[in-house]
Amino acid sequence: MPQTHGFQTVLGRNLVGELRNVVHRPFLVVTMEDLWPRFAEAFDGAECEPYLVHSVDEEELLRDLAALPDFAAVVGLGGGMAIDAAKYFAWRRRRPLFQVQTALSMNAAWGHRAGVRSNGVVRYVGWAVPEAVYIDLDVIRAAPRALNLSGVGDILCCHTGVLDWKYATDRGRCEPKWPFEPDLAADARAAVDRVLAGLDDIRDLTDTGIRILVEGLSRGTSYHTNGWNPRPIEGIDHFFFYALEFGTGRKFIHGPPVCLGIYIGSLLHECRAEEMLRAFHHIGLDIRPEAMGVTWDDVARALAGLRRFVRDAGLWHSIAHDVEIGPEFVGRVRRGIEALYGPWAPAAR
Repeated sequence: MPQTHGFQTVLGRNLVGELRNVVHRPFLVVTMEDLWPRFAEAFDGAECEPYLVHSVDEEELLRDLAALPDFAAVVGLGGGMAIDAAKYFAWRRRRPLFQVQTALSMNAAWGHRAGVRSNGVVRYVGWAVPEAVYIDLDVIRAAPRALNLSGVGDILCCHTGVLDWKYATDRGRCEPKWPFEPDLAADARAAVDRVLAGLDDIRDLTDTGIRILVEGLSRGTSYHTNGWNPRPIEGIDHFFFYALEFGTGRKFIHGPPVCLGIYIGSLLHECRAEEMLRAFHHIGLDIRPEAMGVTWDDVARALAGLRRFVRDAGLWHSIAHDVEIGPEFVGRVRRGIEALYGPWAPAAR
């Protein structure tokens, strides 16, 4: 049955300016080089040291941590890299953690583990529960629009995650430690439906739309409270993303490739594919490969090798493990997307 989950999350305004008054001193502000000039004034006179993240490679983080002065707390300020590095430092030093996610591009602030790279491979390690996650409504709206819209990927992926969970169960391929639980599946589907019912507010990034995204993204903590069970929140949607990243060697804003994976998975499962595609288009999230800096040939290669990729990577069983995806299916995906978005046209110079 669903468990109670969620980090304390505070929505409001001028939240960053209050941190200097409450965070244990002296503290470390883990942020990005492009963000620090924007927020530095809020920390003027505070007993703090900025750390500008340049990598989440574990060896580099450990080397930098050893060179830092002592600190009594950690503030994570930014997107995924800053949030994960802050988690990692707080875990290694066993210090209180305060998180300020400046865009709703992913659910990093609501996860216990830090995503770091080890020998080029993503590893999720650690245990970091923040004192609070702060979401400043004005800060969120000031972030690039595409970053905030990207966050729907980490919520709507519950649609394909549950489909893959049921698919594996029906074929006797689901892991014994993660048996299908109808209550958990229903909870995940409800999160999907809340987003689909609030698309106008999400598109316009109203206070209500931001709250819908935060509510959905904060379900990331369910990975722990559901017994480290990724089944309700991740399936072929993310597997395609991982394969595309692996095959192209590129790093992506999280949402668009995951959402493309949601559409692909929904087509394979023959379940709500057009509804998902219309939702992405309605809020203005472009999932065409060219918008991500890759080509349809890159997508075709990722899909052609997806079956082998998920097996070699040891990922939990999904429809991706059983289907061979060829040019005909890729053409179907492309036709569906371009019928709604139109063919890609480079921006005029």
